Amino acid sequence: MTATAHARVAGAIASKIPDPLAAAALALASHFIMDSVPHWDFGTNWRNRPKSITGILAIAETVIGMSVAYLVFGGKVELGLLLITVVASLIPDWLETPWYIFFANKNKKEPTKNAGFLEKLCFNIYKTENVFHTKASFPFGVITQVATVAFFLLLLR
Repeated sequence: MTATAHARVAGAIASKIPDPLAAAALALASHFIMDSVPHWDFGTNWRNRPKSITGILAIAETVIGMSVAYLVFGGKVELGLLLITVVASLIPDWLETPWYIFFANKNKKEPTKNAGFLEKLCFNIYKTENVFHTKASFPFGVITQVATVAFFLLLLR
């Protein structure tokens, strides 16, 4: 899912759950539930483009997602609660980023036998987080993403 999808649902969670720990835990769980629905996002086919482009897309999309959450929920939810909840919803994707940036490339899909501890750790975080990812091609994957967000927003209404 896009960062905007995760942040939007996290904002809705924060608007209904005033306890920061519970809201953050639900936002974190929602990340994995949402990612298990077939979807398209800016990370799809990242191996086919320069890392710099993927990085720019990821940063821009994260800023947009956080901004949307603030614009929609900023006046309804205490800012600290909103920030904690949105960050909790996005952190799984952030934790897999070191694998992309420092180790992976178009031809390298896993660490070599001689890889160091850090490379193996980054890869294992990436693989664990990706157990939940179910990708779909564009435009179908956008439709399923919109439907998933709408479902969560209705559920949290």
